[in-house]
Amino acid sequence: MKSSIAKPGSTRPHRRALCLAVSLLLGSASLHALAQDAAPSTNATINLIRLMVKKGLITQADADGLLAQAKSEAEQAARQTAQAAPLNDGAQPGDVRVPYVPQSVRNQIRDQVKEEVIAQAKSEHWAEPNALPEWLDRISWSGDIHVRDESWLFSRSNSPFFIDYGTLNRTGPFDLSKITQGVTPPIFNSQQNRLNMLRLQAHMGMDVKLGDTVTAGIRIGSGNDNNPVSTTQTLGGGLIKKNLWLDRAWIAWKPNDWSKMSAGRFANPFFATDLIYSNELNFDGIAGQFKVPFRNDIDTFATVGAFPIEFTGNDTPSQGLGTEKNRSYDKWLTAAQIGATWKFDEDTQWKVALAYYYFNRMRGQLSAPCPLYTGINFCSTDDTAPQYMQKGNTVFLLRDIIPDPTNPSNYAQPQLVGLAYNYRLANATSQFDFKVGQTPVRLQADYVRNMAYHEKDAFRYPNGLGQPVNNYQSSSDPSVTGQYKSGPVGWMLRGIVGTPQVSAANEWNVSLGYKYLQPDAELDSLTDQNFHLGGTNAKGFILTADYGIAPNTWVSARYYNAKEVYGPPFALDVVQFEVSSKF
Repeated sequence: MKSSIAKPGSTRPHRRALCLAVSLLLGSASLHALAQDAAPSTNATINLIRLMVKKGLITQADADGLLAQAKSEAEQAARQTAQAAPLNDGAQPGDVRVPYVPQSVRNQIRDQVKEEVIAQAKSEHWAEPNALPEWLDRISWSGDIHVRDESWLFSRSNSPFFIDYGTLNRTGPFDLSKITQGVTPPIFNSQQNRLNMLRLQAHMGMDVKLGDTVTAGIRIGSGNDNNPVSTTQTLGGGLIKKNLWLDRAWIAWKPNDWSKMSAGRFANPFFATDLIYSNELNFDGIAGQFKVPFRNDIDTFATVGAFPIEFTGNDTPSQGLGTEKNRSYDKWLTAAQIGATWKFDEDTQWKVALAYYYFNRMRGQLSAPCPLYTGINFCSTDDTAPQYMQKGNTVFLLRDIIPDPTNPSNYAQPQLVGLAYNYRLANATSQFDFKVGQTPVRLQADYVRNMAYHEKDAFRYPNGLGQPVNNYQSSSDPSVTGQYKSGPVGWMLRGIVGTPQVSAANEWNVSLGYKYLQPDAELDSLTDQNFHLGGTNAKGFILTADYGIAPNTWVSARYYNAKEVYGPPFALDVVQFEVSSKF
């Protein structure tokens, strides 16, 4: 009986046979895996080799070599098989096979990628030629240009003796003693027409969004001078270049939808017509605006603000010693307005507001006895003279000048004028919008009363000092002054048919209004410069028409017919034809 234990030399044939089996097994497994599109194989062959190493049939080195050789042979066999039996889909060696994608899926993928790419290109500007940085998106520009033909038509019945007290203050003081020598103070033109003056208004503004709640802005404008109520520039003048002024500069904080705070120089924050303030007037100071819904159809609003009018110069009077410098006599406007908007339907709403405008320290003060004959050039209350005036308000001579003792009948009397009254304005404004058919209609009513007006205040100083120098009725005797006459009331009514603010081609409107302003109903320095050429003590009709000739471009015709309320005759018609463009 033969022994079952193999001799050491007898294991080699077994190993060879086993390796051959393993190679065949690996090759078949590889071919099967390729045939199954690279499906994972079982680890039976690897486990078998490991078992052989464990049993001592082969060494670990032999096992590693066997596996490597088997893998190489299997890969070679797979390549040969692939070459021998190519797929019947027409593909050639090196071709790339792509799975079929339905047309609907391809369209969906295309549209989605296109939207994402366009959105990214717009936000980052990389698809635009000469693209600008992203921060410029926070800047917006605006502007307007108005070119006007304007004529002033004066009545030949007007008095020729209207002193321009505003110019007297700006260029003065004026020496009254020179009147006896034939020298007159500045005088208004009241009789000589001015025809077909070509005039211009232009503004350019930039607003910058600094964050979610903060915005800043700046605007420059045209203008003959630095008056606060108009940016009109008269053309001509030898074709010289025209002036530009800083018209607005402001910062606004809007922490939520119902409140806004503004500081700097900005547009009129109040709901108003042109009865009290010129439409071109800007305000210096700080303002808060608030809007609070009351009901679904009613919104309430409120505006408060503080606005400096004039500051006392730090070194005035220039010739005064330290103890003689003027004390602070700063002039301010503090104001508050409340109102509501009642929306009846899409086409009908009523907006009404009540306001109180408190002008502090606007009234002039008579000076202490002033010895100008000693050589000084100032008196104690010169700072109470207003820096800008138009015409209409009651004024008086500010300086109590002491006669020169060496020549008491002939001495210099340089004078400035001051306002005779304080101004505390109560104002009610109403605006009703509706439609007749498809045509918009707007009705406006505005009323103001100077609550600080008391006629006796114009005669508050004794011995005939500080008496009014204007607003006296005409007398049949030129050498006799008529009765003093003023008043604290102003009002306006206006109807507008058509689009109130024309901005598109073929839009139009026609308006008719009547304005009435007694001399001291309000400050003459802040009123519209077109009606009666500015100021108070005026009444009359206003007729206007606008027609859109292109987007944001329109033509206008305006007629202002006004004359004095009290005092000597001063009737004046202003006619304007204008083309305007806004961008």
